[in-house]
Amino acid sequence: MKRLFILGVLILMSFKPCYKVTEVKTLVDAPEMKKERVIFGIKQIVEETISENFDICENGKPIIVEVVSIEAPTSAISIGPFSRVSKDTEVKIRITKDGEVFEGSGLSKSTVTATFVDLNDDNLPFNKTSFASALKRSIEDAVYKM
Repeated sequence: MKRLFILGVLILMSFKPCYKVTEVKTLVDAPEMKKERVIFGIKQIVEETISENFDICENGKPIIVEVVSIEAPTSAISIGPFSRVSKDTEVKIRITKDGEVFEGSGLSKSTVTATFVDLNDDNLPFNKTSFASALKRSIEDAVYKM
């Protein structure tokens, strides 16, 4: 009886579908980043996040990830010798799983405060850490909706 129960559980577990990130596309041209490294990083983050709720396997059902937009507007305030520059990096993604589309967005903020310092172009440079943080949040947002 015990063996029959274990066999039944194993059979039920084998019917649970597994997935694989088969394609990562970006609809955004970001010259600050190497496209190949970004795509590889996105695949890793998506697989890690999805593995918390779904099984990942080599021959699994396909999951397609698209980076829809990357926005990073900068705002600056200067009062005399004091200045403050902020950049909000927002990443929007689209994940397709089993024919359904799940959209997610993530936001990360960077701020620089300075006294008697002149920023060269009043813009903060593109920050890879902020991008990665916003990307992770957008992926978590999309996976949460699955």
